[in-house]
Amino acid sequence: MAQRGLTPAVIALIVIDALLVLTLVIILITWPNTSTPQASTSGDESATAEAAAAEDGAGDDDGAADGESPDGETDAAEVDVPEGALDLTDFQLPSGNIWCEITGDAATCVIESFGFSPPTIEGCDAEDSGYRWQVTADGATPVCGGPPEQPEGLTELAYDEATVAGDFLCESTEDGAICRSITSGHGFQIARGGTRTF
Repeated sequence: MAQRGLTPAVIALIVIDALLVLTLVIILITWPNTSTPQASTSGDESATAEAAAAEDGAGDDDGAADGESPDGETDAAEVDVPEGALDLTDFQLPSGNIWCEITGDAATCVIESFGFSPPTIEGCDAEDSGYRWQVTADGATPVCGGPPEQPEGLTELAYDEATVAGDFLCESTEDGAICRSITSGHGFQIARGGTRTF
């Protein structure tokens, strides 16, 4: 009997399979972590994970990803209302990419364009996730809602300015919008490059 080896077509398929597996491994290793803001090349709304970690203590080794320590205490910082804060309830950031609304029980911000992977929200289609973030006195979370249309006539809240309405403080920064509950300290930051809750 003649001995049969691997044909060139079989060898080519094995090589292609190996390259595909290697590509998948590289993608999984380098896939961005969107639980904290990441650097963005978009300028005005760039946010870095390092800045987020320095501001709210993210990266502490307490194992709590939801803003609570193992003993049930919140990691949310005490909120100091800046002197000269405005009293706007609807505003947009200078970039025009983010706008927010403060009501009696929540502060909600909407982002039109973002570069982070949207979070998974139970009962929400993936294409309707990532655009809206909300904080109440109980905590901050993404909210289900499809691609937004910006309302007309919003007041621009300049970078480094803040507004207070009821229990909520929102700040306009070059690293995005930061909104928090004054009484609980819970809040979120939203920017083109990423988001974080605290």
